[in-house]
Amino acid sequence: MKFISRLSTQNQPAKIAAELTNNLSGEFTSGFLFLSELSQEAAAETLSLLRKQLKVKTLIGCTCAGVIGSDAEIEREPATTLILGNLPEAKITPFIMTQNTLEELQKAQDWYNYLNVFPNEQPKFILLPDPFSVDMNYFLSGLNAAYPGCPVMGGLASAATAPRENLLFINDETYDEGVVGITLVGGIDIKTIVSQGCRPFGENYIITKAEKNIIYKLAGRPFINVLEEVLQKATARDKMLAQEALLVGIAMDEYTHNLKRGDFIIRNLIGVDQDTGAGVIAEYVKPGQTIQFHVRDAETASEDLNELLDQQNAKTPNARPKGALVFSCNGRGENLFHKKNHEISIIQKHLGPVPAAGFFCAGEICPVGKSNFLHGFTSSIALFYSSSGAK
Repeated sequence: MKFISRLSTQNQPAKIAAELTNNLSGEFTSGFLFLSELSQEAAAETLSLLRKQLKVKTLIGCTCAGVIGSDAEIEREPATTLILGNLPEAKITPFIMTQNTLEELQKAQDWYNYLNVFPNEQPKFILLPDPFSVDMNYFLSGLNAAYPGCPVMGGLASAATAPRENLLFINDETYDEGVVGITLVGGIDIKTIVSQGCRPFGENYIITKAEKNIIYKLAGRPFINVLEEVLQKATARDKMLAQEALLVGIAMDEYTHNLKRGDFIIRNLIGVDQDTGAGVIAEYVKPGQTIQFHVRDAETASEDLNELLDQQNAKTPNARPKGALVFSCNGRGENLFHKKNHEISIIQKHLGPVPAAGFFCAGEICPVGKSNFLHGFTSSIALFYSSSGAK
């Protein structure tokens, strides 16, 4: 198993292709290509040139707001990143799905027939959706039900501000809507990390009354009363951060004791109804679930990523990843950290040197616990390791 990554900051298709393919030889089973600050026409031409010059069986990618390479994060400038993998023992199958097709998949067997893969094969999925044309929460709900426990990674194309302005592609075919993706079966081990950049404060509480995304009561008390109490007891710094963005962490396993960072799926607190005392969050919840309030800032986000990467190294002390895909929110990068190359530098410090590629997304897809979710403001990472027997 081998990965190679390249990064170009050229803005003309011929120069981009030349830079990405310089002294590059050999055949590859798969590749990912991400292009930023290029027109659809220039991106399509770049793809065409690369397909002629590269020997890669399956190449997928999209246009985006900024790219991530092995050593650099390029935002608001023309840039293209490419990662190629040779995974001889993995079965890699590309697919395209539109919203219309998605709505026709009414039961698990429909998913199996369309994707031509079954749960007992323990598939892994990498997705690159267009956010304007596909309901990704609906998509992930169907995928989670059909393939329970199978990890899904990816990022939403982010080059567009309106429908049909993103470009998605599989090999020589380009699309301006839908989801492009691949299924991977066998021959590779993929570990996932989702850094939500938050930390909990206050105590955790059990939801005792809720409907859809509205929480009426926590531990038998009105949501607003609990929130006010938590904020009164908070440190001055946490109070300040809560004014900027107050988040709700939903425990993925309410039976887990001593809940900590990473045990929650993070969602925004949209608002509080002063009349009813209820809290409205960006996720459906139900009584019996456990929540805890969270805050986020650059320091916490850095700390979170460092801690998660440390944990990953501890889990695989005798193995290093062969390659990495990094899907980071377009609100992170320099917007959050006020410095260049911040997160890829942290990743390389802990795991490197590792060939890497990725982009700044309009939403990130990664598992938390045993289910897959659409996230915002995360850095979601797929790490490729040799599986037992793979070379």
